[in-house]
Amino acid sequence: MAGTGLQPLNIFLIVFPFVLSLIVVSVRVWRRVLSRQFAIEDWLIVIAEALVAALTGCVWKIVLVSYSGYHAKDIPKGAINVPEMLKWRFINNVMYNPILGLAKISFCITLLKLQSPKLWARIALWFLIGVNTAFIIAATLAHIFSCNPIDKAWLKSKPGKCVPDRRPYIYGVIGTTIITDVLVTLIPVAILHDLHMSRRSKISIIAFLSLPIAVTAIGIYRLQNFVVVLNLPSNVIENPYNVRNSLSNIESNLGIIAACGPTIKWILSCLFPYFAGDTTRPTDPSSPYTPSKPSRNYPSSRGYQKSQDIEMTVTDHEEFDRDSTSRIRKDDASDERCITDGITKTVVVDWHESAGTATPTSKTAERPRDML
Repeated sequence: MAGTGLQPLNIFLIVFPFVLSLIVVSVRVWRRVLSRQFAIEDWLIVIAEALVAALTGCVWKIVLVSYSGYHAKDIPKGAINVPEMLKWRFINNVMYNPILGLAKISFCITLLKLQSPKLWARIALWFLIGVNTAFIIAATLAHIFSCNPIDKAWLKSKPGKCVPDRRPYIYGVIGTTIITDVLVTLIPVAILHDLHMSRRSKISIIAFLSLPIAVTAIGIYRLQNFVVVLNLPSNVIENPYNVRNSLSNIESNLGIIAACGPTIKWILSCLFPYFAGDTTRPTDPSSPYTPSKPSRNYPSSRGYQKSQDIEMTVTDHEEFDRDSTSRIRKDDASDERCITDGITKTVVVDWHESAGTATPTSKTAERPRDML
């Protein structure tokens, strides 16, 4: 047997993406636990990462038993154990379907916590959560029970029957994945498009929230490969000299990484100051005031902007007479809630010197001011 062909590359493409996703998820969990903000979206990512760990081992096994990456002429006759290969492929597909769905649901929940004032955006996000939940259940069960008995899926000589044509199922699964990937990518772009912020900040935030587009690219490439393979003549087998088996693992890990965009921004900001954006600074450039840690948690009348992960600073401008007394209360129901140390709301109060009665003179509409 001469050489291993592309098999070492297959192994690398299986292991390296998993290591990256494990690092990103570990950092995310560490930061969320440390800040006591660990929530349902984080649990979903942890479950998805556990499934990816199992998927990584499964794909590795498939590559080994199928001699994936070898030239066909270099594979000894009878070396491939077909039932074993089919069994591992079956297990692979059972784990693959829920991973991207869980990652997208987690990402949608993160976007919901932005509390966008756009009703259509909130409806679209809940719709995507419902679609992905239904997809996870339907796609997984449809695959498991595609044969009766179940083990006929890999024991072809066993009595029973299977779905005669698997192409509609495969095209449907990949097509649904691509469509939901695109929608999950477009929604944050649409939400942020008309916000008032610097171009650099807008491009940065959209880029980190649009990472799922990379998953879409992998999905389209996989679909193209399946179309070619599934339409081969019955007497022609696929050339094993490829890296197709590793694509599902790359896509799954990339999906999880894409759902952790704020964490990636934080990691990059630690390594490259460019990604850190502006540091905490007073709203009034002439003021030497720098908020202390408590004031960052409970903003006072002096505005500030903080750069941690991806966050939006919403500023209320209220004008009062100087002699007035006012009590500003934090409204938990209306404030932007923190997403991965994310979204904060700053109240800025502008006072006017006056000897008159203490009454507000004007109030501007609440508007998004900056996102870093």
